[in-house]
Amino acid sequence: MACSLNPGRRNAAVSEQLVQAADKPRWFCDLAAYGAWRKRVVRIGYPVEPTLCPGVFGVAGLQIAPMRKLNRWVAVGMSMDLQWDESAGLSEYWVEWTDSDNPKFNKPPFFKQLGVGVSGHAELTMPVFSINAGLGYAVVSPKGDRRFYQSLTLKTFLTEMIFLNVGYRLGRFKEPQNLMLGIGVRI
Repeated sequence: MACSLNPGRRNAAVSEQLVQAADKPRWFCDLAAYGAWRKRVVRIGYPVEPTLCPGVFGVAGLQIAPMRKLNRWVAVGMSMDLQWDESAGLSEYWVEWTDSDNPKFNKPPFFKQLGVGVSGHAELTMPVFSINAGLGYAVVSPKGDRRFYQSLTLKTFLTEMIFLNVGYRLGRFKEPQNLMLGIGVRI
């Protein structure tokens, strides 16, 4: 059994050390893998017109983000984003003269559906959650067009290092792209 004459004073010193440790700038890296599904509108037919493809298409991605923690609330950094989209570039692989109500497509090659981008991120950190916003540029895009994209994600930490990732990705601030549902690790 221990006895202390002024226990509040000792707890205040420990709390101050924890605050100083939390505010200390440091580097970390978030690795996140995600998957989702999406609908796709393609421009096919004679005459060419927008057509909603039946069913849903898979999306899978990997994000590698080295970040600098500025204080206990804010972190900033860059990210390399890899994303495979099963519906990317389908218009080129349309089987001509198939019905626009039920269009058929040949399967595009894997690398024609892969995109690579770089993005800058800012993150608001809280004890259990983090909100991450990113602005990116697709260096390699399935259609060959380079374009800007944005992401907003919520990270829910299950442990100090493992988090669930829930987010959404837009193109050019208005074009819906896909959900980002996954898991990640902070190193």
